[in-house]
Amino acid sequence: MIRISLTNKNAIDIALKALSNKKIIVYPTDTIYGIGTDLDNDDGINRINKLKKRSQPMSIIVDNFESIRNKLIIDEKFMSEIQNIVPLGDTCIVSYVENAFNNRITQNGKIGFRVPNHKFLKKLLSIYEKPITTTSINETGNQPLNNPDEIEKKFGDKIDLLIDGGIINNPPSSIYLFDNNEKTKIR
Repeated sequence: MIRISLTNKNAIDIALKALSNKKIIVYPTDTIYGIGTDLDNDDGINRINKLKKRSQPMSIIVDNFESIRNKLIIDEKFMSEIQNIVPLGDTCIVSYVENAFNNRITQNGKIGFRVPNHKFLKKLLSIYEKPITTTSINETGNQPLNNPDEIEKKFGDKIDLLIDGGIINNPPSSIYLFDNNEKTKIR
């Protein structure tokens, strides 16, 4: 595992190279630390699920809503609500166009996505120009880890790159499910 500081002048380039080489990265977000990989990295997705001790769908993070808008199926009555939720950095779970996303991260024809409000991630995603998978760095059922030292100690042998942004003490983002003409807040 490589660990670099968020303030390292090469942090973006190192993260871009790791994603391009199908590596697993841990990164700070505006809410908690996330773990992810390239959207089409099946091996990396499997490794993340094994690390989390689960087999569930994952969300994606994107630079902006418009970059995936044409891949989503959203009832027009919810469009303004989603456009109000997205800038908050919260997650929306919606239907998507068939074959638009890796089926290893989707479930029941739905994909979760969010646009993070973290300067580093926004820059990384704008340059990478492709969604990356995202989930909290923890074993399922346990609290997400917020300290890079704890992340390295527990998962250092299971991840490829840790971008150290210091201790993060923010609550996770809210999650909204848009399904069957209803909006439900899951978290």
